[in-house]
Amino acid sequence: MITRRSLLVGTGCLALASDAPRPRRFVLPTPSGGDDTTALNTTLRIGAGGLIHAPEGAQYRVSAPLVVYSDTTLVMADSTVTLVPGSGCNLLTNMAVAGGGRDRNIRVTGGTWIRADLAGGIGPALHTLCFRRVDNLLLEGLAVKTFGDKYAISLGDVTDATVNRISFAVQSDGVHIQGPAVRTRVTTLRGSTGDDTVAITPRDWQAYDDVSGPVIDTHIEDIDVTSAAALVKVLGGSPETAALRTTVRGVAGSARNNVLWVGDDTAEWRTTGGQIDELTVERVTAATVPGRHVLYLNGSNVGRVQIRELTFADPGADGALVRIASRTAAAVAELSVERVDVAQLGAGPVVGVDQTARVERLRVDRLTVTAAAAGASLVRIAGTVNDLAVRAVTAAVPGDSYLLELPQWAKDAAVRQASVSDTGVAGRGGGLVAATAATHTLPQLALTNIRTAGKPWLVNLNTHTDLRLSDVTIEDTTGGVLKVHSSGAAVVRGDTLRTAPGSPGVAVSSGGSVTSYARDLAVDVSRLVRAEGSTATNTNGRLSCGTGPVVCSRLTWQNLRTGATY
Repeated sequence: MITRRSLLVGTGCLALASDAPRPRRFVLPTPSGGDDTTALNTTLRIGAGGLIHAPEGAQYRVSAPLVVYSDTTLVMADSTVTLVPGSGCNLLTNMAVAGGGRDRNIRVTGGTWIRADLAGGIGPALHTLCFRRVDNLLLEGLAVKTFGDKYAISLGDVTDATVNRISFAVQSDGVHIQGPAVRTRVTTLRGSTGDDTVAITPRDWQAYDDVSGPVIDTHIEDIDVTSAAALVKVLGGSPETAALRTTVRGVAGSARNNVLWVGDDTAEWRTTGGQIDELTVERVTAATVPGRHVLYLNGSNVGRVQIRELTFADPGADGALVRIASRTAAAVAELSVERVDVAQLGAGPVVGVDQTARVERLRVDRLTVTAAAAGASLVRIAGTVNDLAVRAVTAAVPGDSYLLELPQWAKDAAVRQASVSDTGVAGRGGGLVAATAATHTLPQLALTNIRTAGKPWLVNLNTHTDLRLSDVTIEDTTGGVLKVHSSGAAVVRGDTLRTAPGSPGVAVSSGGSVTSYARDLAVDVSRLVRAEGSTATNTNGRLSCGTGPVVCSRLTWQNLRTGATY
């Protein structure tokens, strides 16, 4: 009878679980007080495939890379390893870097890793912790400090790599991921970095381009760092590489550049033109500086990007929270911005599309702006958006501000199809939508379940626009539904339209025109185009048709209640 052991049955063999070999255990030597490089590397080589741990509180000094092997766990706990000045090399790396081939199953936990080396120069040998060609890598609970040179943690050609609970006090990037890389997790980073805290570069600049390829299925979460550059950078690399299926979640702290930079680093062709697709950004609260952005997207080959749960409060900010700044004819396929809470908006906007940028589909959903600087628009399109949908916005925006603005200075701004729904906007001045240059393009605009208060005009146009209204209420207004400039021509359709009593409803400049097929549009119908079947509610009692609902038949307005005509 077999007891106290688990019997494992295989094909033609038996094995006892308790008989499985335990990993060999090794202890690193006691610090010598001098250069410990040779002694440490000897133990790492002898202990390859086993569990190696450092003596408690050990303080090591090295002048050449420490090399860890496959199937090895290195436990440093509260020990410290310092790369001495003048070394000009990596502090810790894996055998595949030094000897070729490929490594697997490497774990490094704990320890403080210090690059005291101030040596200048370029190349991958200057990264502090550098890992290449590794399958199943874990770096956990490390503190990294540097006084010069390049990336603190550099990963390249890795699969199933995890970097967790890292504290930085470094002069360059924190975690830098080069392709090829699959299923990389970077979580719980703290401290400060002198460059990007986390960077994805499928291909890097020439001097650091030792490996390259796609970076796929990357998860970045719980970043709370002070960065001298971006907190997270996602580049596509060059045209033959890509960053695909990336999730960035929980980004706090502060950045001296954009909080998140997505797209191209145009300083080098190797970092320009690569593909970015299926990027999800969630729960961002980090702050930036004037002139920068929470998310800056300048990629020339960008597919789907989703941003949600962004919280922001900085009255001094003068840049768009989300800025699309692509500089080529290529379009962003789909951008979704959801659940954004802005306690105080500066000059804005929340979402801005530059003149050089083009977006196929832009979605803005569940946006709350509690307070804003006068004149701050929420969505500003200076470039081209083919399909825009804005939903569930609640905003208080004073001054000459709009929910959706095609700015006067952006002569070629175009939104080919736009809808706004389930939205309430309040504040003195401005309106809901503005496209006031004769060269703007806004052919279709649908407004559904809209409430405005204090806004002179719902829509301010100098474009040829088919305006469709449903369940629209305009309160406390001196204007009403529509202001049309000299090059504008608007056709209004819909129902359930309520405006403040006594408001003029529309204002039409010489050369402009309004045609109404909305019976609830309360307006002096002498200002409207007479088109067969058009309809409105006349407010000018001096006209012979009298006040009330009217319809146009054979170029004559007829009152639907009395039959009187004009």
